[in-house]
Amino acid sequence: MSKGNISINKNMAKIIDNGRITQELPLILSGGRMTHLFSPISPTNCIVCGSPLKINENYTRYLITSYGIIERPVSYWICSNPGCGKHHTDMILGVTGSANYSDEYKDRQIDVRYNGRCTLWNTRIVGEIYTKGLTDVSGRAPCSTTLWKYEQDGGKISTQELAAQEINFDGTLYIDGYFVKVGWRKFIEAQIGRAFTDTEWKKMRYKIIYVVATKDKVVLDFEITNNMPSHVELIPLLQRIKERIPEAQIKKIVSDEDRAIIGAVRVVFPKTPHAFCVYHQMKTVTKKFEDAFKQKEVIPVQDMEIYETANELIAAENAIESTILYRRIMNLAKNSELSEASRKVIKYINKIFVNNLNLLKMGFIPETNNTMEEIFSLIVTIQPYKSRLLITKVHLIAFCEELMANVFQYRFRNAQDIIEVKHSGH
Repeated sequence: MSKGNISINKNMAKIIDNGRITQELPLILSGGRMTHLFSPISPTNCIVCGSPLKINENYTRYLITSYGIIERPVSYWICSNPGCGKHHTDMILGVTGSANYSDEYKDRQIDVRYNGRCTLWNTRIVGEIYTKGLTDVSGRAPCSTTLWKYEQDGGKISTQELAAQEINFDGTLYIDGYFVKVGWRKFIEAQIGRAFTDTEWKKMRYKIIYVVATKDKVVLDFEITNNMPSHVELIPLLQRIKERIPEAQIKKIVSDEDRAIIGAVRVVFPKTPHAFCVYHQMKTVTKKFEDAFKQKEVIPVQDMEIYETANELIAAENAIESTILYRRIMNLAKNSELSEASRKVIKYINKIFVNNLNLLKMGFIPETNNTMEEIFSLIVTIQPYKSRLLITKVHLIAFCEELMANVFQYRFRNAQDIIEVKHSGH
């Protein structure tokens, strides 16, 4: 907010008419047209049977707003169908249901609470102070329970809007979890419809956010859990997805080897193929060579063979292929001329081999699409490779070539170049 003398916004000035202060209320969109705030909107047909309605009783509602107490005549309606008799009432724009407080009034209270960093109780006291004279002698504000319920309703509306968004779905769902503290504050605030206080965020930022997304990086839904959650905590998230997308349309689910995700997918989508993402494993292997060799062309032949075989093993589609490639790497490890980078990669392969092998035996398949890596903003120097599931060695060489080229800022023309480098001894 600016300091010093500020010009008066004359458009907000109120008018005195015969001793009464009047002010034009703002216009809001309703039914495709702009209508003044607090205007009554009458129903026309029964929501049960569709029959016309007839007036049953007239009534005056009194609304507590930031403009003062507003008197609004409304009508109660009844269905004209004798066999139905459903009761209806006018809706007042800017007022949820039959509440006494207007939504804009509660929004102001929420603003006091979070921007003023007040507790719910102190927020009520502040509201009573700034409404003194507008309502009654001591002023009046919503109680703590009313404000809390208003916030919860706002969160439900945001969730419904998130679920209603149109998506371009190719049949593959991507699921992953990461610490909330890494870049997710604004996203979560947008979904719940308000900003966190610093105290709230300190409690929130060490939790885990699990996200379900499409290949086009459209976030479908999310769930915030404690660190290392049980699979039971993720079942509601997947149930919401199942209600939105028929199971028959889901061809594949991709995740890392997170036990909570695996367990929840088994419960909710037991017949859907489950793939585990190996992009980050390939990225790790590439990074170890990047740290040791600043230029790709200087990598020795024996080390390049370690690199290629390691990536073949990571992308292996069955337990037999994985085991054969692992034995090949162990034989290559006997070479005393291997670089420190290759030794580190061999150590890393020893670490991930058993886990990947177990996943393959359980029926999982490897996936190299880095959708969730991009969503979590973890890809910095390595550009995304828009690949399908690796089926042949040709695809694998192309993938490794692209990965290495981006890291070393060097692009081979085709897979044959790799062979030429190997034979040249560079």
